[in-house]
Amino acid sequence: MALAAQKQVRQLYVGSDFPQHANVGALKAGANGDLALLSQDGSAIGAGKKFSLLKKSNNGGLLTSDIVDPSKVSFARSVAYQAPVLGVATISGITANANTLYTVELIISQFGSLSAENEYVKKAFYKAKTGDDAENIVDGLVKSLSRNFKREEPITNETVAYTDAAAVVTQEASNVYFSFTKTGTGASAALVITEKADWADASFNANKMTRQQLDFTVGASFSTLPTIVQTGGTPGVGTGKQVAEMEFFLKGERNDYLRGAGYPHNFEGKYDADVTGKYNAIEIGYFEEGRDEAKKSNKGITIYLPFTDLASNTTANLLIADLNTILGAGSVDALATS
Repeated sequence: MALAAQKQVRQLYVGSDFPQHANVGALKAGANGDLALLSQDGSAIGAGKKFSLLKKSNNGGLLTSDIVDPSKVSFARSVAYQAPVLGVATISGITANANTLYTVELIISQFGSLSAENEYVKKAFYKAKTGDDAENIVDGLVKSLSRNFKREEPITNETVAYTDAAAVVTQEASNVYFSFTKTGTGASAALVITEKADWADASFNANKMTRQQLDFTVGASFSTLPTIVQTGGTPGVGTGKQVAEMEFFLKGERNDYLRGAGYPHNFEGKYDADVTGKYNAIEIGYFEEGRDEAKKSNKGITIYLPFTDLASNTTANLLIADLNTILGAGSVDALATS
């Protein structure tokens, strides 16, 4: 029969290092978090030999993957870390008109949940007076936005220094969601609204709060239409939050089968992924065939190793080199090191 459970078809390993241990004994003597790629009998790898991935866990025990037959590997690839890009909206080309109300509208979709029906609207207002220019208007909108976000959960008591058109330095209220700043001066001033990473770091929970970026749009109601340029945020690849979420649902299901036994009073499990970390990935796809049947059960192994900078990719490349020894030269692309 085909394999039925997620924990049987995709395994995930978050390692801290790959020292190329030559056998099981060397791995046992290594550091917690070490990964090793070994032949099925625990000895060194060889071309075309069946292999397993092993990890020395934080309690000193060994966790091992399936025994993989190289002839049944359908693909193997490396996936380099890509940094997330925070969303930014810039309102420029502001025309100053006295006695006019300037309104900025910030709409956050799926706020507080992942429902597309949820929208949270925050507005900022500034009424221009005689003698105001674009910079005065931006100053007023920055203050209004800062104050309107001041009491949003999670609350922060931090402030940020802000210099207005009169060169007066004030301390505006900070928040974990957005930063509100000014670029340019006088008639060339523009309002910049930038998403922060802080809010996700503060609220992320691999089981409950998995949102990693804000989905927001910015609009403006001005007497003369300004220019609004919004560059959308991208989640990146191999971020700590992504890895922690995958580890919770994949590794957690395999190794922590009692984690939901106390529902709704579950303990919060802590696994190996660092939510603030960065990771390169190596993925292996393979299949198994049942005896006396033609069905193929597709399976996979995902391996994460920390990324610090390009030079540090030499560690992941050692694992890639071992895979290429087993699977054949060029089977997995090496990661850039410079």
